[in-house]
Amino acid sequence: MRKFRCLTCKYEFETEEAPAVLKCPKCLNRFVELVSGEPLKGKPWSSKTYSVKK
Repeated sequence: MRKFRCLTCKYEFETEEAPAVLKCPKCLNRFVELVSGEPLKGKPWSSKTYSVKK
């Protein structure tokens, strides 16, 4: 079980499985933070991932 908090409305909600697009059920905002539980698997974003050649 993972617990998330919306960065806009501060609503906290729990989910067992991570959907393809995680949204706040109250305001439908996509910007949420993980409060407790295992982090989602995947490659972390960094500036090197989307660097621009000069």
